[in-house]
Amino acid sequence: MEQRKRNTFGKFSRSKSADKNRVVQITFKWLNDGRKLEDSPQVGLRNDHGNYVYEYLDVGAEAELEGDNTSDVSKSWTIERRIVEWNILSEGMYCCTCKCPLHLSDIVGERLFGLGGLLMVDCKLCHTVTDVHFGKRGPSGSYDINTKASIGMIHAGMGPTHLQNFLAECNLPSITESTLRKKEKELSGQIKNVTIQSCNMAQREEKSLSTNGNIEASFDGGWQKRGSSWNYNSNTGHATFIGKETGKVLSFDLRSKTCKICEFHQNKKETVPEHECHLNWHGSSKSMEADMAVATAHRLKDDECEINVIHADNDASTTARLEVEFGNIQKKDDQNHVKKGLSTSLYNISKSYKELQKDETKQYILRCFMYAIKGGDNEDDIKIGLQRIVPHIFGSHENCKDADWCSYHQNPEKFMYKSLPNGKPLKSEGLKVELNNLVTKMIGRSNSLNDLGSTQSNESFNQLVSVKAPKSRHYGGSCSLQNRLSAAVLQKMKDMATYPR
Repeated sequence: MEQRKRNTFGKFSRSKSADKNRVVQITFKWLNDGRKLEDSPQVGLRNDHGNYVYEYLDVGAEAELEGDNTSDVSKSWTIERRIVEWNILSEGMYCCTCKCPLHLSDIVGERLFGLGGLLMVDCKLCHTVTDVHFGKRGPSGSYDINTKASIGMIHAGMGPTHLQNFLAECNLPSITESTLRKKEKELSGQIKNVTIQSCNMAQREEKSLSTNGNIEASFDGGWQKRGSSWNYNSNTGHATFIGKETGKVLSFDLRSKTCKICEFHQNKKETVPEHECHLNWHGSSKSMEADMAVATAHRLKDDECEINVIHADNDASTTARLEVEFGNIQKKDDQNHVKKGLSTSLYNISKSYKELQKDETKQYILRCFMYAIKGGDNEDDIKIGLQRIVPHIFGSHENCKDADWCSYHQNPEKFMYKSLPNGKPLKSEGLKVELNNLVTKMIGRSNSLNDLGSTQSNESFNQLVSVKAPKSRHYGGSCSLQNRLSAAVLQKMKDMATYPR
């Protein structure tokens, strides 16, 4: 009997072909390893990414990189990458002493200031070393590319650590976090002013398009922390009024319960110095929305753009505050929130009644409610439509003669319910009482159900804000959240062309 051989892992081979394949694999691996070692200097992949390494992958950690001074030309100029403005570079390629043209081959060093910097070029004629800037600078002498990087960081929804990681992978010089924060703080006032000007233009446009001088706008708030229907503990929140005709932001507001500078000195038990404090709210997170609604409505009134009709959700506190402050304002419920509220009520009722536990049955009753609400031309039509819902689903069609959504009177003998169990009407008396109570509740709100509004544009804006300021990160302790909210406003109004300026 032939003795079986063991493979390189110490196990018995199943067949001779397995041993043969293993030998072929080892041979090709040996050849490939040799080829990789021979070709690596030509490819230059390690050299291309070996200069700037940023290993702090924790984007939530704070990190600061030291700035570069004079660099060795043999390493920096031939291997690393730079962002160069050719016009600025070409204008400076003359000797500061003899005015002779300079050559890039005569570079003896460089100084970097973030993404900008200057080259030290030696003149072959007089041997004077001239500083040649390769990027545009502002009145203060700072490089514009660093300011642009800060703006791009805000617009893209990144933080300093994200930007540093991106630059490191591009093999570009990095910018310290302190520099980015400084630039962001310098730009904060200008960004806010540009955004306010854009909102004022949207107000004038909305007034010109409004019929009979009645301005309609949708209102909704958002928070920078994920919450639920029973837990609201976000430290920051924002709210917007968006015009019905233009779809543009008419006014916006922000609330924050934190300030980094205040917290820093308070933790050290020091006197807080005078600064631009971003803490402007001491109440609960849920009450932010009502306060911002009143504040923005007053601001619009001061700007001669008073809101006459508001589309909002069913938040009772916000509605009550607006009715107290503005007695003549009309409230329209949001269609999506009305539908969501009805769906929640039906789900709660279904817990006690088996007939309503099928999703198909709940969806059918929900459709009946929406047919009655959306099919009415006025408040009386909505009331009549709501009153015929419960008798209809329990087999009584006396009031369904004028209902387009009920086909009973077309053929009473063959009529069957398409979405109720076995095509037959519901029978539970307890369920009938619960549904009648729900109908009575909706009839009491028929005034706000007439001509339903929509806050879909506000929901879309809140999603845009979550891209600029993700809920997993906190920017509310500084001017960063205000800048990101302003960037979202400008992008919503398709006015990003004014943002870089």
